[in-house]
Amino acid sequence: MDFLSSITVVILDHAWTPVRRHCGYLISYKSKIEKLKTKFDELDDLRKEVQEKVDAAKLERVEDAKSVVRTWLRTVDRMEKEVKKINDEASVISNSCFLNINLHYKLGREAANLAVTIDDLTKKSKFESVSHKCPPPSTTDSLLFNEDYVIFSSWKSHVKKILEALKDEAVHSIGLWGMGGAGKTTLVKDIAKQAKEQNLFGEVVMVTISQNIDLKRIQTVIAESLGLDLKEDSVEVRAVKLADRLTDTENKVLVILDDLWEKLDLSKVMIPRSLMGTTCKVVITTRNKDVCERMSCQEIVELKKLSDEESWSLFRSRAGDAVESRTMRELARNVARECDGLPLALVVLGATLNGKRPEVWNTVLKQLKMSMEVDLLGVSKEVFQSIKLSFDFLESEATKCCFLHCCLYPEDWDIPNEELMHMMVGGGLLIGVETLNDAQGRVDLLLDQLKACGLLLQGSSESCVSMHDVVRDVAIHISEKDHVFYVRAGQSWEKWPRTVESEMRNCRRLSLMNNDIKDLPPNPMEYPKLETLILRDNAWLSSIPEMFFQHMGCLMVLDLSSTRIKSLPKSISCLTNLRVLNLRNCHYLKDISHINGLKMLEMLILKGSPVSIAPEGVGWTQNLRFIDLNYSMNDYFSKEFPRFHRLEQLFMDKFAGSFRELIISLRHLTHLFIEEVVDLDDPLSHELVSPGSWPDRLLKFSISFVESQPWHFFLSKDRRGLKLMGTKPLAVWVKRLLETTRQLVLVEFQETELISINSDIPPLVFSSLEYLEVVNSPKLTKLLGDELSLHEEIPLSQLKLMFIGNCPRLTKLIPSRLCQRSMQKLLRLEVKDCPMMLELFPCDGAHDITELLPRLWCLVLIGLQRLQNVLQPFQCLPNLMEFYIHNNCGVRYVVSSKMETVTVADPFPALENLEIINCQEMSEIISLPLLLCKPRASS
Repeated sequence: MDFLSSITVVILDHAWTPVRRHCGYLISYKSKIEKLKTKFDELDDLRKEVQEKVDAAKLERVEDAKSVVRTWLRTVDRMEKEVKKINDEASVISNSCFLNINLHYKLGREAANLAVTIDDLTKKSKFESVSHKCPPPSTTDSLLFNEDYVIFSSWKSHVKKILEALKDEAVHSIGLWGMGGAGKTTLVKDIAKQAKEQNLFGEVVMVTISQNIDLKRIQTVIAESLGLDLKEDSVEVRAVKLADRLTDTENKVLVILDDLWEKLDLSKVMIPRSLMGTTCKVVITTRNKDVCERMSCQEIVELKKLSDEESWSLFRSRAGDAVESRTMRELARNVARECDGLPLALVVLGATLNGKRPEVWNTVLKQLKMSMEVDLLGVSKEVFQSIKLSFDFLESEATKCCFLHCCLYPEDWDIPNEELMHMMVGGGLLIGVETLNDAQGRVDLLLDQLKACGLLLQGSSESCVSMHDVVRDVAIHISEKDHVFYVRAGQSWEKWPRTVESEMRNCRRLSLMNNDIKDLPPNPMEYPKLETLILRDNAWLSSIPEMFFQHMGCLMVLDLSSTRIKSLPKSISCLTNLRVLNLRNCHYLKDISHINGLKMLEMLILKGSPVSIAPEGVGWTQNLRFIDLNYSMNDYFSKEFPRFHRLEQLFMDKFAGSFRELIISLRHLTHLFIEEVVDLDDPLSHELVSPGSWPDRLLKFSISFVESQPWHFFLSKDRRGLKLMGTKPLAVWVKRLLETTRQLVLVEFQETELISINSDIPPLVFSSLEYLEVVNSPKLTKLLGDELSLHEEIPLSQLKLMFIGNCPRLTKLIPSRLCQRSMQKLLRLEVKDCPMMLELFPCDGAHDITELLPRLWCLVLIGLQRLQNVLQPFQCLPNLMEFYIHNNCGVRYVVSSKMETVTVADPFPALENLEIINCQEMSEIISLPLLLCKPRASS
């Protein structure tokens, strides 16, 4: 009986539970609704916190919210509507005199179910991070940066075929194959550009693979393009993180793997089969059709040679109009035919022969017709000969040396112009140049010549160049055969190369850049003629044997940057001819005491290396002309700078000493970059010895007399910038330096008018500024003095970037008529924390349609509590693409008018992104009367 009683209790308990729950919906519906309100209020607080983090990431770090965060926020928004609906229905019931049992039950059940969902959302609100980095802007545009490319008629069918395949959901991988120099990279770049323009993909990523597959490098390039920071060492962990990033994106990604030589397991990189075709598609280029087949490409396209007419058209465009003359036409066509329809050969040879005499053309044609063997895999005889002949026709040895130095870098590498200058100067390869600035000018000229003849390409920025992979193959072939180079850069080597001793005894330049070498040979290396040694970017190299450099007495350039070495070995003192020592980003490097004997040293780069043990003697300083000490040895240099009397270029993050003494001691300075000067004597107000001389010598500079004040906008290294704290009175030397300043930051400006004849900063200074930042200036009430505001133009004609922040008494910016005439180049404007700001562009005349700031593409307004509107109805910003209004701006209307009759303009005809956050006063973007007006004109 006890057994039956127990079973009965269990059955009754299980039967009663759902009955009790459903009764509760009816009886306790009010308490369930109240509980729902309480839970949602808590969830709403969490939503605000998450949204604030998302907004901060967007504004401060230019990061996007993660997909899971966006989904969570959207779900909470839907919950808000559901909760409001229940509350509204409950209010109707409470005001009714009728009992509605069905509705009570329904509301109680919905409230209970929503409460469970809200509990789940609350648990999910604990995000480790809410955002990820945005992909770099204009990623696809950068693929074609300054590249003079041509898409031929015979290629258009290939472009169409590949684009159709990219649109096909069933196709996830496409292969493009053809001979080296046939134009595969150019074609696939154009496909990427068209795919992006047609919105087939949100992002396009291009990676050059080359002969040695480096999984980590591939992952890093892809991650950077997607705005992801990979800090993990494990390839597998990095692959999972990349796959998660792909899954997290709302946009499809096109991955282009350029110059693939063998099968690559995509799952090891980041692309599991499950993502292929859904969030990601892959295009590969290769010289071998077999690679396409082994990669299981669903669409395979062969890029064949150009037709005769296409070849002639391309060749003629590079060789010049003279080839159309009666005396040259047949000869030139014969030369073009020898290029066998390969674009690279046609471009390089055509550019080389441009302007040459007919005798030279005949000589080249004879050499092209000669039979020869080429032992370079994937490089045809025609391409090899055209590149080799172009090299032979270079007019100076310096130009040839500059070209060959470019092959010391890995394939598809951005090669900085400045680094080439360091190597050329260090190797004694530039004759007749006195200063480093002159040397840089000479190298830049050589690089322009090499680009003009097709041997080099423009890099991803104006300050670097790159090399076509086939050109690099030929350059390495030339350098190793005739110029005793030994290049094994970017080949994933883990050990020092095994070479025949006799082979290396004549080696002069050795590059093992960007490998995985962990250990160096323990015994001294017999390289008696070696002049350049590059071991940079061997991230696992942590130590150098003590006697490693003992037999390298001729070494002039040594690059150990981006390694894990902790100290320099004793044998480095044997390098008595060393002129360039690059130790950039050696994050574990502490001790460089053994460089004291390097009396020929001219350039020392320590940026990003936390050196704490410096040499004791002064011998190593006597010939130094260039030193980069950012985040390294600042205290040492601040005390010992008189020793560096030959210094021409100085880069450091903090100088704590007498700025006056620094200028007196370093009389040869042409480049001075100091992120923070700490001088208790207030150098801005005190004159220096010979104040009129040293400012004129400075060609490039960035000097900050403000503590911990970073540049608001990113600026390149190539600049002339000043950051000043307070500005009254200014010494004569400061005013002289201001005359050539292009980027100016003013902190705690002490006057009421910024640009004024009464200001200590002459108004003419502002006429050459490209960047202006004014912050923390409580006295400032006007940007323009009254006497200047009456003029037809103001001195801001070169300004591109402008930031105004924390100026509590500033009430207006620039009158609209002056914006129209004098600020034609302004690209970005930010105004932040100016609570008294009433108008941005006040109007003082006719109400005709006015186009303001014609090149402005970004406007940011934050914390302008009294600002009523941004524009008058007849004003417009014709090219504004991004507009942000944040944090308690008092704006009620973006565009409004109190006038009954007015000519109405389209305020933002090019706008793509409008973001309004935390602006409680805003009621309408464009006031209703204006919307009802019929525009009588448009802009």
